[in-house]
Amino acid sequence: MPRRQNLNGWWFVAFPLAIIFVFTALPTVAGVLLSFFEWDGGWVEGHWPRFIGLQNYREAFAHSGFWPSVRNTLIFALATVPITTLTAFLLAVAVNARWFVGRTVIRTVFFLPTVVSIVAIGFIWRWVLEPTDVGLLNHTLGGLVNTASGLVGGRHVDVTWPDWVGNTPWALATLIAVQVWRGLGFSIVLYLAALGGVPRSHYDAAAVDGAGPWQAIWRITWPGVWPMTVFLLITGMIGGLQVFDLVLVMVGRIQQDYTDVINLFLYREFTRNRLGFAAALGVIVLVLTALVTLAQMLWLRRRGEATA
Repeated sequence: MPRRQNLNGWWFVAFPLAIIFVFTALPTVAGVLLSFFEWDGGWVEGHWPRFIGLQNYREAFAHSGFWPSVRNTLIFALATVPITTLTAFLLAVAVNARWFVGRTVIRTVFFLPTVVSIVAIGFIWRWVLEPTDVGLLNHTLGGLVNTASGLVGGRHVDVTWPDWVGNTPWALATLIAVQVWRGLGFSIVLYLAALGGVPRSHYDAAAVDGAGPWQAIWRITWPGVWPMTVFLLITGMIGGLQVFDLVLVMVGRIQQDYTDVINLFLYREFTRNRLGFAAALGVIVLVLTALVTLAQMLWLRRRGEATA
């Protein structure tokens, strides 16, 4: 009987395991192997894969665009994840409060960017942040400045605003802000679910002991949702290190020192039919993601044990 139950269990997971093997494990192994070859994708004579060992990796580390892309990717991930997580936690606590009115509407408003296509989000923000006066942000800011100038009797002012998505430090900050805005809804909904598991009796006991609202949040609420925080930090870091679509839509495929990320670098090389070199970049992204995630998990585990 137990053997038959085990067999039935394997039948249930056989299809998901096959999907994972075909679309995840097998391409990963193929990509690692391809990274040791030079290949332009052709199958005719003269275009077959040629084994070159670690040459693709040496070329990647020596490439002028590699290290800026690594720096930007790390800055993007290390900035978006903590900001999104902490902001989502505070907003979830506020929305979950008894005095808050319109909880359902606010949840919907915050969650909408999560279900909207990233392409649509990118194009809308690209129009908003257009560096010329056509852009909604620059046009609005210019109007406010000239309105204020007119109120004090000044003349029309031509203000030069930053190139929000150009090759400036503002561009990376803009991408970080858009990603935080996009990820808030998903994190808030998960935090609201986690807040439902914090016993109300803990707050009542804290109130009897004279604890204030902020003390209750940091001493009861924050430890109570710590498992959800760990989940959001780890998954958010993995997603941040693999950022690609938002940068491609808002900035384009051009190489810029302040906006280039590893996956965009990989994409450009892939479109140039440098498949082996692109595969090597993909392996580097995989290793970087694994190392950062492992370090993050160890730090979070130690912090959780210290908090407990």
